[in-house]
Amino acid sequence: MKMLKKSLAVTLCLTMVLSMFTVLSGFSLFGKTITVAFCGSAVNDDRAVINAVNDRLKELGYNFKIKAVWDDWQMAATTQRLTTGDRNYDLVFTCSWTADVFTRFSMDGIFRRLDDPADDLLAQYGAEVKAAVPANLWDAFTLSGPAGTGIYGIPGYKDFAQMYSWDVNNTMMNELGMDVSDYEWNNASFLEPWFEEALAAAKAAKGDTFYPLSIENTSVPQYINSELDPTNMGLMTIKFDPTNPALPEKQQAVFCFDDPDWQAAVAKLQEFNAKGYIDPRLSIQLEQADALTDIRNNAKYLIGSQTYAFGYDKQASATRGIDSQWPPMSSAIVSTGSAQGAGFAISTYSRNPKEAMQFANLLYTDSAIATLLAYGVEGTHYEKNDDGTINTLAPYNDGEFRPWTNGVGNIFILPPMKDNGPAYYEEYKAYNDAGVNVSAIGFIFDQTAVADEIAALTPISTEYMTTILTGAADDALIATARERLEAAGIMKVVEEFNSQLDAFYAAQ
Repeated sequence: MKMLKKSLAVTLCLTMVLSMFTVLSGFSLFGKTITVAFCGSAVNDDRAVINAVNDRLKELGYNFKIKAVWDDWQMAATTQRLTTGDRNYDLVFTCSWTADVFTRFSMDGIFRRLDDPADDLLAQYGAEVKAAVPANLWDAFTLSGPAGTGIYGIPGYKDFAQMYSWDVNNTMMNELGMDVSDYEWNNASFLEPWFEEALAAAKAAKGDTFYPLSIENTSVPQYINSELDPTNMGLMTIKFDPTNPALPEKQQAVFCFDDPDWQAAVAKLQEFNAKGYIDPRLSIQLEQADALTDIRNNAKYLIGSQTYAFGYDKQASATRGIDSQWPPMSSAIVSTGSAQGAGFAISTYSRNPKEAMQFANLLYTDSAIATLLAYGVEGTHYEKNDDGTINTLAPYNDGEFRPWTNGVGNIFILPPMKDNGPAYYEEYKAYNDAGVNVSAIGFIFDQTAVADEIAALTPISTEYMTTILTGAADDALIATARERLEAAGIMKVVEEFNSQLDAFYAAQ
């Protein structure tokens, strides 16, 4: 009898302990926590948001929680941890332009194949997201990796039609007695006399410490209508016709230093830099990103260039407190690079791939979770309007919790902001649908055969290209960079790229 009482007491005690763990965690004792890494953020306090997301997961019957990592724009910390096999990351932002290049990480085995026949996470736990995202985006996330040819990431559903555009501070233009409508804008506008006249007028009016031209590493490719270099080194130009991006019918890559248009653009930027039109911070790689944020958000510029996102003119005007105008350099294009503009992948080292796929599925299909992670908690970070739009509130506006909306997953299940109007996302879809495919859409470069050359070229590119592409390098430095790049094997990379591209066209 004593033994029975003792056994009952022990059982009761264990039951109480288990109950306490369940209450404290909000889940079962064996509930998991997955780590999700986002890119591009202004997040200082996400506690209320993540608690609300986890409440939503519990409401939907899922037995896991999430924690978020809000990384910088370069994703440097996440990249380093993933390449060293960190098992604490599960679902991570990826794309064609950050340090964690989607193609490279997939081919290196860092990202998991989602439709691997061995477990087919996408079919088991991601049927809804597979249906929600357009088919041509999935094509851009399909490649040949260690687990065979398949899908290695989940495409971000945002602006996949890409348009290179000027970014004009028309408020300052008006102060100078000019207007954006006074000029004919195209990709070669910066070579026109009126362009420099406008920069000179702004410099004269605002003083020596004002720099009217806002540029970054991608500006020269935008000026010459070159697609994103998939090696992430910015050493190849892959041009398209700005008036009809479907041309040429067969694209080819050229070492950028050999391209006459690239040479002319760099020479003009050298002139502009010498005349004090370009902020010196922009020529320093470690300072460029912060400098651009300061310049743009505080309207410390007259003319810049960027890749246009639908509605960004309105957003930029509101954020910067100016009339921000975005005359296009080209028609909207759809390329492999633009289709890979954002997305998520599951780390091969993740201990929780099933839960990571389940959460990714919800991130793209559950409006409540998507809205929490894009705009925060209703009543704290935003408020709803009767027409279905929202107004953001102080904690969001001040950067306490203000993520990059396009980096959250599927923008088309978010509520539109008041200034954009109720029909914003329908108009946005129409913008995407109007994009024209370049002829090499779907081509993905397999870097395996030139991996050694790319490894040797990458630090040289890092050392020189920011300085060159902002006009801060003299001819001698450019010649030195060219010599080193050629010695490191750039022409072999270009030759291999074009060989694979020719094979891609032959297979069509």
